[in-house]
Parts: sequence; C-alpha cells; structure tokens
Amino acid sequence: MLVDHYHPFRFHATVPWPGQPDNPQVNWVWGIEQIEDWLQQCVGSRYQLWAYDDCPATYQIGVAFKWDKDKTLFLLTWS
Repeated sequence: MLVDHYHPFRFHATVPWPGQPDNPQVNWVWGIEQIEDWLQQCVGSRYQLWAYDDCPATYQIGVAFKWDKDKTLFLLTWS
C-alpha cells in the first residue's frame, strides 16, 4: 500500500487501480507508473501538490491533493 504519511493535503480521492488493456490482472508497478506520470504532467510535483493517501480498499489507490480542482480532474480521469 502506498501512503505518504503526514501530508498537509485535505482533498482526498480514491480510484480503482489502472489495468493494462491486454492484461486484466492488476499490475501495481504499471499502475503506479501510469498514475504518477499523469499526476506529474497534469497536477505537478509530489509532496508539493499531491501525495499518496491511505485507502482501505485493496484494489484502489488513494491520492490527496492541495487543490479541489486537481482532485476533481483526477476523479474524472481515473474513476
């Protein structure tokens, strides 16, 4: 589980792990790379504008954001 403890961000989002189109099995490394690439390009730097957040669901990933607009864009893209 990816969690950046003690981040200051208050806008939390939870989405399913991204899956590869040709492989329905969850590949967490590929999923992390996809989400991190998107976050870096569309939101900005980790720890400055977003951080991994706690997520109780096994097949979902949690991210917290500094700005609500970034959370909304993330949810629209990955949900």
